[in-house]
Amino acid sequence: MSHLLRTAILAYMVSVAPYATADVRDTPKERALSLPSGAPALVVERADWVISREQRRPGDTAVYYMLTSDKAQMVLSVYIDKSTACQSAEACLQEALKNQSYKEAKDQKLLQVGPFSAAQFYLDQPKGAPLKQAHMLAAAYVDGHWFDVHISKSGPDRPEMSALVELLKSVSVR
Repeated sequence: MSHLLRTAILAYMVSVAPYATADVRDTPKERALSLPSGAPALVVERADWVISREQRRPGDTAVYYMLTSDKAQMVLSVYIDKSTACQSAEACLQEALKNQSYKEAKDQKLLQVGPFSAAQFYLDQPKGAPLKQAHMLAAAYVDGHWFDVHISKSGPDRPEMSALVELLKSVSVR
């Protein structure tokens, strides 16, 4: 799926968000995020993660979740798409990296973490803002579902990347 098409889908999803409910399953230790109907789920430790945004594509073929953690001072975004736009973790990551917001990425490194192909990088003063951001983009492709994960942390100085890597290591798809 092209970045432009994905952006259009997300914009449409924002317009229908008040009418959508997400498929979130919580236990005392974990939070599972998925499409409905028993599709694979992205699982994250419960901790203090709060879902700050949920958006669903009509027909329940894609869903977007944004979570925030005060303790970790990070944002975790998850886009799950039942799609054949890409059919491997590597191909899905390359699609995600086409986002124009990342054209000024610094110190990019590729890595493999569990089922995820990932890229870590920094954005210094994005769009002129007086801050620096650490980013981790990760993609997995499981049973016809693209899991697009974005972890970010901001500060006056470049945040340590290790916290983002550790968070990704704790995330699973099952």
